[in-house]
Amino acid sequence: MNYIFQSCYQNAMNGYSEFRKALGFSAEASLTYLRRFDRYCAGNEITSDSLTKEIVDAWLKDEQEKGYIDMCGRARIMRTFAKYLRGTGVSAYILPPYLYRDKRTFVPYVMSTNELAAFFDAADRLESWHCGDRFVSYVAPVIFRLLFTSGLRPQEACNLVDSDVNLDNAEILIRVNKRRKERIVIVSDDMLRLLNEYVAHRTNIFVRTPYFFPRIDGRMYTAQQLGAVCDRCWEMANPDLDPSLLPPLRPYDFRHTFASTVLQKWINEGIDLFTMLPYLRTYMGHEHFEDTAYYIHILPERLSASPGVNWDAIDAAAPEVSIWD
Repeated sequence: MNYIFQSCYQNAMNGYSEFRKALGFSAEASLTYLRRFDRYCAGNEITSDSLTKEIVDAWLKDEQEKGYIDMCGRARIMRTFAKYLRGTGVSAYILPPYLYRDKRTFVPYVMSTNELAAFFDAADRLESWHCGDRFVSYVAPVIFRLLFTSGLRPQEACNLVDSDVNLDNAEILIRVNKRRKERIVIVSDDMLRLLNEYVAHRTNIFVRTPYFFPRIDGRMYTAQQLGAVCDRCWEMANPDLDPSLLPPLRPYDFRHTFASTVLQKWINEGIDLFTMLPYLRTYMGHEHFEDTAYYIHILPERLSASPGVNWDAIDAAAPEVSIWD
C-alpha cells in the first residue's frame, strides 16, 4: 500500500518523490526518513509555507530523543528535499554539510585467499540448526560463492527468482539494483555446475517459491538474515579466535573482495587499470565511474604503487559524491 503524505508539505513531497523516480532512484530507499518527517509535521500540526531551520532542527532533535542513531541518513534526505524546494521557488533551510556528516563507519574488509577458503569450507559444513533454517546448509555454500565470483550486491542475489537464472547459457539477469538498471552477469563453468547441483536439491524440497535462494518458509532472505548466516560461517572459519576479536565481515565484503581480486589480476598481468575500469564498472552495475575507481583506493599498498594505476586520472574522475546519490 502506497504511503500518503499528510502534512503541510504534502504536495511538495509528492513532487519530490516523482522527481526522484524520474532520476531513476528507488523511492522506497530514499523516502523512508521523509515519511517520518511527514508524520512528525502532521502529528505536531505544523503549518508553514516554507521549510525553516526551526522545523528541521526540532524534528532531528525529536528523532535523537527517540533513540535513533542514523542521523546522517535523515540529514541527507532533508538536504536534498530542501534543495528540491528551493528549485521550485520555495524558501527552505539547507542543513550545513558539516552537520550530521556522512562517515564511513565500516571499512570494507577484503578477504585473503586463505580466508576465503576457510569461509567456504565453513559454509560447506553449515548445519540447519546453526542458523535456525532447515535449508540454509544448501543456500550458504552457493550464495556466498556467487557473491564472490560474480561481484553481486547481496540484495541482488537475494532478489533473484528462477526466471532470472539461465542454467543453460550461464547468464544471470540482475533486475534490481540502486538505480533500477538491469544487467546480465555471466558465471563461470564451476559456478554454473554448483548452481545446477543446488537447484536439484532445492527442487526436491520446495513446491512453490519464486525466489532462487529461499529460506525454508519460501520467503526471500533479508539483509539481516543473510548477515547472520555470514557471521556464523565467519566464526566457524576461525575456531581459534574469540568472535569478538574477529574483524567485522559483511556479505557485501564478498563484492569488495571480487573487485579487488579482479584488479589485482589485471595488475599482475601488467594491464592498464584505467583502460579496464569501464568494463568492471559495467559488470558490477555501477552508475558512476568513481564508484568503481573507489576499489583502487582500498587496494594494498604494494598494488597501489603499481605503474598500472594512473592515480592522477583516477582522482580526477572521483570527485565528492553527488547530492543525489
